[in-house]
Amino acid sequence: MSDMESSVQQGDTPSLPATDAAAKPAGTGGGSAGMNGPKRSNVTDYIGFSRRLWLGYAASLLIAAALGATSFWIEDTRNGIALPAWCYAVTEGTSIFMLFILTPALLWLTARLDPNRIGWPRTVAGHLGGFALGSAAHIAGMAALRWLIFPLFGQAYGFGRPGQLGLQLLYEVRKDAVIYLGMVALIWLVAMARRRAQVIVQQVVIHRPASTGASRLEIRDGTRRLFLDPAEILWAEAAGNYVELHLANASHLQRQTLSSLEEQLSTLGFVRIHRSRLVNRQRVRGIAGNDSGDFTVTLDDGREIGGGRRWREALKLN
Repeated sequence: MSDMESSVQQGDTPSLPATDAAAKPAGTGGGSAGMNGPKRSNVTDYIGFSRRLWLGYAASLLIAAALGATSFWIEDTRNGIALPAWCYAVTEGTSIFMLFILTPALLWLTARLDPNRIGWPRTVAGHLGGFALGSAAHIAGMAALRWLIFPLFGQAYGFGRPGQLGLQLLYEVRKDAVIYLGMVALIWLVAMARRRAQVIVQQVVIHRPASTGASRLEIRDGTRRLFLDPAEILWAEAAGNYVELHLANASHLQRQTLSSLEEQLSTLGFVRIHRSRLVNRQRVRGIAGNDSGDFTVTLDDGREIGGGRRWREALKLN
């Protein structure tokens, strides 16, 4: 059978599966809930896991380990090569345990590698490096744990069949790649769900009091109205059917196109720097171009957002 990759080195004892549970929902790395510092990404503020989410995540891993262990035991029993039940429990449990303790690193990495902030090439490159390190840590960690635990039951653990170390590593890396991609996707889904739950879905209009002639942003939330100084807005970006307004310490989501918002704010110092992004000129503190023609804008709170070459002239870049 294809999953019989590890061997218990004791006489002619049949091989033991050294694979992850087939239904694992976890990834190979992980990150802290939020990150402080000047270079925050859009994902950062929403990526943290609550205690309930962590408990649910741990429970899902335990279920995955139980399903994997029992599946291998049933298949080996059917083929007449079953090992003691503890072998399957240790094999699956150590893999799941390593996935769990590496999850904070992946959360941290995914928050840092935000394509809206650093672009897709750097995001993909960062995740390739993260996957390589994460997979190595996962494989080495679970193998080390098995080497420590198996002797407690009077048996020795071998990683893969004799002479097939390369094949075993390829097998594990292939499975880790699927798990890593799935976990990154899951983190993004959780982050986006948290963002939608935290922001206020509002309709925004420009309000100009006749007495002073000053422009304010009127946010209507049912019967309640909030008035914001447009100068408080750092940047705005398209988010599906909405536009998200980013302030220093808050975000407001409105059902509106970015083009219509651009028309409203163009006389107030807002310019388009990307097909999905507007920025407040007054909040820009630095601009850095690159060889491709794209550029990065640094705001006065330290956050960075990307701009496209097509809109370089909006900020009068050379």
